[in-house]
Amino acid sequence: MLTVNLMVSSRPRTYSVEAVVVRASDFGEADRLVTLLTPFSGLVRAVARGARKPKSRLGGNVDLLRHVKVSVNEGRSLHSVSQAQSISSLRGLHTGLEKMSTGLYMAELAERFSVEGGSNPALFNQLVKMLQILDSEPLHPLMARWFEMQVLRINGFVPTISQCVDCGAGLEPQGHVFSPERGGIVCPDCRASESDVLLTASLNTVKLLRHMARAQWEAVQPLRPDEDELRQVGRILKEHLQFVLDRNVRSTAFMDEVTRWRSDSD
Repeated sequence: MLTVNLMVSSRPRTYSVEAVVVRASDFGEADRLVTLLTPFSGLVRAVARGARKPKSRLGGNVDLLRHVKVSVNEGRSLHSVSQAQSISSLRGLHTGLEKMSTGLYMAELAERFSVEGGSNPALFNQLVKMLQILDSEPLHPLMARWFEMQVLRINGFVPTISQCVDCGAGLEPQGHVFSPERGGIVCPDCRASESDVLLTASLNTVKLLRHMARAQWEAVQPLRPDEDELRQVGRILKEHLQFVLDRNVRSTAFMDEVTRWRSDSD
C-alpha cells in the first residue's frame, strides 16, 4: 500500500501582525508596495491594492514609518494587505526634514539587519521605541548613534571598546584608535600590526561608546558631547556598520546632508 505524506503548512493563508512600514513605493496605477518589519516574521513584502485611491480604507495606514496592525493575505509570489489599522501614526516624524531623515535611516538600518521569516522581536521593539521617542521629543544629536549601538548589541556585533581587540590589554588614557576591520579599539602597541584603516578615538569618545552600549536612552539623553566627540563616534559607528553589513546604508547620506544643511543655516 502506497502511503503519501502531505506536508501542510500550519501558517494560515491570512494572518494579522503588528508592523512598522519601513519601505513604501508606488505600484501600478493605484497600489502601494510596502515592506513591513514585524517582530516574529521578519520582513514581509506585500502590495496594498488601491491604497493610493482617494477613498481607500488602507490609504495613510500604509504610509512610510507608520506603526500598524495589518492583515496579510499570502500569495505565491506576492502577499497583499487586506486591512490596516494605525497603532501610532508617528505624525511628528513628518513635520520636518531632520526628524524624517533620521526616522528613515533608523527604519532602513533595522531592515538591513532583518530577513524574511526571521524572528527578532528585540529589534522590532527597539525600532518602535526609538521612533516614538523621535516623534515626541526634540531631535538629539545622539539619537541615531544610540540606535546604531542598540542594533549592533541586539544582533551581537557590538565593537570591542573595553580593551584592545587584538591583545586584550586594558586601555591607557591616550593613544586609542578604532579598527573597523578588527572590530574594536586598538592599543598603541598593536596599532601598527595591520594595514587597515584606523580611526581616532579620544578617551571621551571611548567612554561615550561604552555608555551607549549599556545604557537606556533615558541615561544617554542628558549628555551633550562636543562636536569633535560627535564626529568621532559617528564615523566609528558608520564604518563599523559598513564593515558588518558589507555595504552602505543608503539613507545615511540623506540624513547627513540634512544635518549639514541645518548646521549651516543656524
